[in-house]
Amino acid sequence: MDLPALALDGSGRPHIAYVDAARGDLKYATHDGVKWSTQTVDSLGSVSGGPDIVVTGTGGIWISYRGANGELKAASWAAGVSGAIGGNAHGRGRAPRALAGTAASATSIQWTWLDNAANELGYRLYGSEISTGPYTLLADTATITAVTGKGTLASFVESGLTANATYYRFVAAVNAGGVSISSLAAAYPFSSVDGTPPSIVVNQAGDTVWRSSNSGLYDVDFSDVGGSGLDYFKVKASTVAGGAGPDLIAFTAVELAIGSNTYTADWSLPTTVWNVLLEGATNYITIEAADGLANAATQVDAFFVLKDTTPPVLIDNQSGDDVVRGSAGTVYDLDARDTGSGFSAFEYSASLIPASADASLIAWTSLGAGLGTTNFLSDWQVDFASLASGVTNYISVRAFDRTGSSTTIVDAFYILKDVDPSSVGITVPTDTYRSSLATLSGTASDPSGVGGVEVSVRRDPPSGLYWNGAGFLSVSRVWIAASGTATWTLSPGIPWQDAVAYEIVARSSDTLGNFAVAYATASFTLDASSPSASVSVPTPLATIGALALISGTASDGGAGVSALEVNLRRNRDGLWWDFSTETWGAVPVSSVTAGTGTWSLTPSAVLQANLEHQTSYFIAVVARDLAVPSLANAFLSVGSTFTFSDTTPPSAITTLSALTGASPGEIELSWTAPGDDADAGTILLGEYRIHYSTVAGTVFSSASAQISISTALASPGRLERYTAGELLSGTTYYLRVFARDDADNWSAISNGATAYALNQPDTTIRGHVMKVSSEGITGVLIEAYDGGNVLLASANSVADGSGTFTLNALPVSAVQTVKVSWIAEEITSSVWLDGIPTGTGGVDFFLEIDYTLAELTGTLGTLAETSASPSGFLLAAKQTNFKQSEIELFQRSRRIATVGVDPAGRWRIGNLLPGKYGVRAFNGFEYTKLQEVELLEGEVKDVSFVFDPLPEGEVFAFPNPARRSTTVRFRSSLPGLEAEIRIFDLAGSLVRQIPGSQMTSTAPGLYHAVWDLKNMNGENAASGVYLFIVKVKGSNGQSAKVVKKLAVVK
Repeated sequence: MDLPALALDGSGRPHIAYVDAARGDLKYATHDGVKWSTQTVDSLGSVSGGPDIVVTGTGGIWISYRGANGELKAASWAAGVSGAIGGNAHGRGRAPRALAGTAASATSIQWTWLDNAANELGYRLYGSEISTGPYTLLADTATITAVTGKGTLASFVESGLTANATYYRFVAAVNAGGVSISSLAAAYPFSSVDGTPPSIVVNQAGDTVWRSSNSGLYDVDFSDVGGSGLDYFKVKASTVAGGAGPDLIAFTAVELAIGSNTYTADWSLPTTVWNVLLEGATNYITIEAADGLANAATQVDAFFVLKDTTPPVLIDNQSGDDVVRGSAGTVYDLDARDTGSGFSAFEYSASLIPASADASLIAWTSLGAGLGTTNFLSDWQVDFASLASGVTNYISVRAFDRTGSSTTIVDAFYILKDVDPSSVGITVPTDTYRSSLATLSGTASDPSGVGGVEVSVRRDPPSGLYWNGAGFLSVSRVWIAASGTATWTLSPGIPWQDAVAYEIVARSSDTLGNFAVAYATASFTLDASSPSASVSVPTPLATIGALALISGTASDGGAGVSALEVNLRRNRDGLWWDFSTETWGAVPVSSVTAGTGTWSLTPSAVLQANLEHQTSYFIAVVARDLAVPSLANAFLSVGSTFTFSDTTPPSAITTLSALTGASPGEIELSWTAPGDDADAGTILLGEYRIHYSTVAGTVFSSASAQISISTALASPGRLERYTAGELLSGTTYYLRVFARDDADNWSAISNGATAYALNQPDTTIRGHVMKVSSEGITGVLIEAYDGGNVLLASANSVADGSGTFTLNALPVSAVQTVKVSWIAEEITSSVWLDGIPTGTGGVDFFLEIDYTLAELTGTLGTLAETSASPSGFLLAAKQTNFKQSEIELFQRSRRIATVGVDPAGRWRIGNLLPGKYGVRAFNGFEYTKLQEVELLEGEVKDVSFVFDPLPEGEVFAFPNPARRSTTVRFRSSLPGLEAEIRIFDLAGSLVRQIPGSQMTSTAPGLYHAVWDLKNMNGENAASGVYLFIVKVKGSNGQSAKVVKKLAVVK
């Protein structure tokens, strides 16, 4: 044996791992108390160094060792031996605590302990008859299983012992990480005969607290001095004192298997006992206690329990109080009962918020129910003074019994209180001056309703007489009843007099006849005279060259002038100037200006620009006063007629500037606009003319100008700009500008300006993509990138066999990387050239590929000979000799080539690399569907196209919905077309049939048919939804139909 390792199991038996010195094998040996047994663990003869061995807490064996190369190895198996004490300090559970032993009988002891972990597999009990041991295993985890939770009391009764002998024990907790042991405990079983019953000590009187739940704890203690210890105590209940019954429930256990000599903790009644206790009665509790030898003692009526689990009952006999209350004294009928413990409180509260019972208006207030009272049947009042007036007061009620249980009725009823006076107001008149007044009006309000409104009228206040219905004859105030309440009116029939002051007073009353404390008052003066006005500028019948100002005078002897309305009419056509939109129109739209003595209006530049040469105008002025309704002089009764004459041309432009343009052949011009009349006034509709020449000594004139620019609303000093284009690049130009106003007055010649037209730069890169044999390749992608790898332009090599490409719109004076990418047999390849300047030609790429190029071809004209081909498509194409027809070639959804169709309908796309393509045809107004093709190396493939004989998207009715008629439109390219339209209702009945003879063709392949919304009997079709079916058939045998919906609304 070499390098042995030793471990002991839970029974103290050895387990050894060692190396066979002769063979180098790893071996294992164990002793069962009688003999040794061995076995081989590793027979390779390559164990290096000494092994280690561990017995786990669950009785398993683990051996670790190293192989010939020093690698760590391990062997383990479930040996079924007693688990070792100890184990992994980080994995095993915490040791049990508070181990104690109690004599259960003359030959048994109950061992108890507290669990101190949460992951045990169970427990082991070890014992000896002397404290120094040795200790042997008495019970293992199969007998003592784990308990749930940390801190739980665990126990085990050990029997078959000798009376009066002392036994020493410890307990071990076992988990997967090992075994942890408790401290030592000792106990002995008793052997004397115990004939003394336990003692019952009642430390409390009856439970006088009314309880709605089993919440009471009772201070009754127990003790046993006979040696056998307490076993249990039980209780029973009765509503009759003395313990003889009748019982509500028989003796029911509170605690069982106590196992100690005393029990002093307070305890509660079992739920089964609590549940049978009677409400509202005195429940007497009798107690029985017994020891381990069944010696029992009874305490009759140890205490009593008062139970009440039913909350109070509220009886709402009171509906909502809809009577508006103006004073206290109303009583309310809402009763309360509690037949159990009786009331502790009966209360009400008030709130302004419904369904809240928030007691925000009146806090919860007692209604006077005495403590323990079981009925409250008297009607009661609320604190009326604390209620809010003019709103709804929501009253809630609640009652509590002596257990604390309660019942609440939220918003049991409501109270409407009104102690506020009504209010009144006058809405007409409210103005200082009135020009007329037929009806007085106003408003009144009161929470409980308005009873009525009365009005008093006096002239010349404060000392004048009152209106009595016949005249202003009364010295004292006379009240006249108005019509209405919340809104009221009165037509007094008073002949108001001009320039006389009046006073209106109104009062209101509520439904009880109480008048408002505050009255409403309004005063006004009658003004029945219209104001006057005149126009002084422009002078009547004058001829003027400018309308810089319109002015005059206005006056009113009463309320005063509020505004002047100025209107301008053009007499030649009767149109009026709209001062809002600044246009001429058929309806006068005035400009309003203020002024009482004198007034003035400055015409806008747009108005002045709209005055025409040698045209007569009329200014009409209307003055309005401040009275209500406003009075004004008659329209057209005041005004001034004048004639406008424009003979002054715009001034010569002196600010003309010319600069070389941003693009070749362009010159940028700018100048400031002159006035309509010299330097003043806006040119409404004018013109600029620009005369340019490459000869410096040219005689410039507006008549010889090459450029004409219309202008509108050109105000003096406005900056004008114009780009003269299509000039000769690289040439110097001499320029002049002239201005014309709307009276055809031309300005003199402007100052001269000279500028140079820029040369045209080359913004392309050109070249070819070819095989090494110089054979051009079609459809190759060419791209140009800048230094930041941003794509600038892309193109494809053209389909003429040359492989030519052109990259357009590249930055001037820039250098690019040109990249060529091609796809052959679905494999993408690319090459590139760096440093290619813009404007470079002859950028040729020679691709080192060995493919024989392929070709796609076809003849549109031959399709008409096949029965499946609609030659209507071809008919449309042939009408222009295929000039508008073309064939498009796609690769990976990108169009890479387009070729035309020759007059015979023949087309060809050659010099293609092998691979997958898409191809479609266009006849000038519609495309065929994209057709997928795959070209083999060197293949020449003929392509035929498939067309939709009746595209669904081209079939519709308009208008839809229809009221009087509708037109069904469809498109079909079928040759020799036969068409029919049928219209059905939703029940499937045929309503109308339209044959092809009733259809018209407005363009090749486009057809129309009109339905007049009548059926086949000439009767009008009813409103509703209809189905229309369009059916077509061609002479080539192809046919189709489309079904759609149509609505008729009448």
